[in-house]
Amino acid sequence: MQPDVILLNPSYLYPPHSADTIAGLFSDPLVMDLASTEFLYPPLGLFTIGGALRRAGYQVLGIDSCTERATMEQLAARCEGARVVGITLLSANLRSVYALVQVMKGRGYEIVVGGAYPTAVPEVVAKLGLRYGIAGDGEVAFTQLCDALIRGQGKPEDVPGVIIAEHGSEGDVYTKEPVLLEDLDEFLPDRSLIRAPYKLPFVGAIEVALMNRGCPYKCPFCYCSSASPKSMFNKVRALGVDAMLADLEHTVTTYRPTYIEMMDETFTTDRSRVMELCDAIVQRGLKFRWGAKTRIDLMDEELMAAMRRAGLSKIGFGVESGVYDHRRDMLKDFSNQHVKAVFDAARRLGVESSCTIIFGHPDETVADMQTSVDFVKDIRADFVEFHIMVLVPKTKLFERAVAEGKVTEDVWDRFMRGEIGYPEYTPGDLTRADMRRIHQSAIRQFYFRPSYVWQAARRLRGPADLMQYSRTALSLLPFGGIQRPWIRG
Repeated sequence: MQPDVILLNPSYLYPPHSADTIAGLFSDPLVMDLASTEFLYPPLGLFTIGGALRRAGYQVLGIDSCTERATMEQLAARCEGARVVGITLLSANLRSVYALVQVMKGRGYEIVVGGAYPTAVPEVVAKLGLRYGIAGDGEVAFTQLCDALIRGQGKPEDVPGVIIAEHGSEGDVYTKEPVLLEDLDEFLPDRSLIRAPYKLPFVGAIEVALMNRGCPYKCPFCYCSSASPKSMFNKVRALGVDAMLADLEHTVTTYRPTYIEMMDETFTTDRSRVMELCDAIVQRGLKFRWGAKTRIDLMDEELMAAMRRAGLSKIGFGVESGVYDHRRDMLKDFSNQHVKAVFDAARRLGVESSCTIIFGHPDETVADMQTSVDFVKDIRADFVEFHIMVLVPKTKLFERAVAEGKVTEDVWDRFMRGEIGYPEYTPGDLTRADMRRIHQSAIRQFYFRPSYVWQAARRLRGPADLMQYSRTALSLLPFGGIQRPWIRG
């Protein structure tokens, strides 16, 4: 039966792939954030929206372009016959979605974009040449929009969270204030929507889960920094412990993943809820490995020990810099000693630790960046994600960059159209080329030093892990082109 609605997780790059395209990817650290053959996450947001649509009686098909090699033309043709196609739109996939939409338009189905980007930048709906978008939580809003477009029930303009663009407009849109979901227990994910080989290095087949939506913190590089306290970005809402436990139990018994990643922005925002969930997992006798990410100042050894008893195997933190002053300016006011204590606790408890480091804080120097690399080596993190600072639209950092004359207000429109590269912040007189050299050197210094190779080798449990480690190391090689620490005269 032809589906009423298709939910699409877009790829960041569509075939055919030329040699120049591949070379361009490996020159850009952005690709490290994107889906690859070794890092494939399930699209949890589409699972919850798909579940809501199915409960409303719609025939729904999920497509994950990150796990397929379909061209844009093939994908557009595959959607023909559906009434509505919903596409996840993020800043990272803005360019590929723009290109895909140009191929998909005029084929008989209504294209609707939703997600973080249109929530923050609703005018993108008009700039994509579309009619409709959704801001905020999509489960109820998108279902109601489908009711109006497919069943003729209600009017699109009455749907909370709807974005409507006039045909031919240059960015003017009609919006209706979103209504946040408060009772998340009603909107558990339907993971049967898409079954694909999702996986991560060293853990194998994965599933994802979510206990909290929203984050109460205001990191200046994040959407949360400029959003209303009542927005989907800032307003924290949580599943009840019983509902979360039921979702985890169903996932473990039905799909038998080797690992579950908690996708919360900040998993331990509510310490007592996490402790209650961990106790319930132990009492229920659920056995599965899982991981989560949170803030250093929301973690202590007692809490981590409780999480470890419940199966925690990996924990990640947004450290962002090895220089305290830069962290404080990012509203992460915890000391280097506190960071080291938490990573030491993880090692004692047998929990693998990871963190993010961002290069490109305002006023950051090359020496500061080297300090960050030295710091994550000193704390003996098991994994580090090195990033170049991205100027997410309508954030405090974006506003600062515009005021400093480093970018223009229309930088994301130009990126979308393929006119410029990914919008990044480069402090002082550093160039994009400088930042890429720094990024490459950081990867080489951290991952290809003998002590880290030995540290990683001690985690290997057999031939499969050895093969996975080799593939992951090879995938990092193109990003670590500099063989010695950078030198700037």
